[in-house]
Amino acid sequence: MYGVILSIALFATISTALATIAIAVGALLIIYEYARTKKFPQFDSEMVKVLVIYFVAQIFIAVTSVNIATSLREVVGEMHRFFPLLFAMTFVKDRDQLRGVMLATLVSSLVNDAAGIYQYFIEGTPRAEGLEYSPTFFASSMLIQIPILIFMVEEKLLPEKFRSVGIFATLLSVLCLGLSMTRGAWLSFVAVIFLFVALEKKHRKRTAKLFAALFIIFLIVLDMSPKLQERIETLTDKNFQSNTERVLMWESAIEIFKDYPIHGIGQKMFEKLYNEEYISPDAKERPDETMSGHTHPHNNFLFVLSEGGIIGLVSFVGLYAYLFRRFFLQYQREDSMKFSAGLTLLLILAALHLEGLTDTNLNQVKLMREFWILAGSLIAANKFLVKSEE
Repeated sequence: MYGVILSIALFATISTALATIAIAVGALLIIYEYARTKKFPQFDSEMVKVLVIYFVAQIFIAVTSVNIATSLREVVGEMHRFFPLLFAMTFVKDRDQLRGVMLATLVSSLVNDAAGIYQYFIEGTPRAEGLEYSPTFFASSMLIQIPILIFMVEEKLLPEKFRSVGIFATLLSVLCLGLSMTRGAWLSFVAVIFLFVALEKKHRKRTAKLFAALFIIFLIVLDMSPKLQERIETLTDKNFQSNTERVLMWESAIEIFKDYPIHGIGQKMFEKLYNEEYISPDAKERPDETMSGHTHPHNNFLFVLSEGGIIGLVSFVGLYAYLFRRFFLQYQREDSMKFSAGLTLLLILAALHLEGLTDTNLNQVKLMREFWILAGSLIAANKFLVKSEE
């Protein structure tokens, strides 16, 4: 199973197909082991209970959907995305195995960054997207990569000869965050720096300097790029089309919720109902002749509210409130660490949710596979990293 975990960590951002194959192999190995021993692995019981409650709500939403078959397929797909979390939590057993996952993640990060830099500087692409589906999700990936890379370096999880590579990869990811031209991710990055300074105590000065250095690099890149400056200026431009369209989509999502307040319209249904029935007459970004247009309202909470109603929102908030609480408690237990696993997870999850106020990112397959395999590995790390520090 450890080989499966390494494969998922390596291919999460590089290849959807290869990551899917790795997850399928992992599931088959567990089934085979159960057939042989009549025992399932000892999954974290608390996490399993939370996921079961969450998916009971999702199944109820799906069976009340305007298209039951499509919504049920989406629920099954979402279940599949949580497999890496459970795999890593269960089968990452010691520091050496965690180091392997971090090395695989480092390679994956460098490949993703290299693709984005090539696109921007060689191909002349206005917004780098790396190996993700769009520049927005490339930026989301950077919000995951930057804290993880700092964690690798600060906790000496990379072999000494690779530590300089980890530092270089961190700086590269900050550069790629800028090249994505994703304004919501920029604001999220700045907010997370302040969150870190507010949370961290024992090593506040040292690690605050690290984040300050990264922020200064971002400002230097900003000063050197007129394109970045133009994107910054649009943040407060009320007439900028991307801004006005978002507001209109948010209003439409609220209208959908008003019509379907309890269980929403069902998973994967926003695109159809928004583009065919709820799109504002003032919207300029309209669907093409096949009625294919925006698939989400550029806000995680409004997306969940429109597709899942009150039930969907409560289950969504409950799941992530549980994760925030779990990561925070882990952070408190790891107080002796320089840049702890719990702190890393807190910063990543906060960054994704903050960016998710202006974009919908938590439903993206590649992005969430990257997050869940790392989240599972860092949750597992609490069992042995704290002991090694002591």
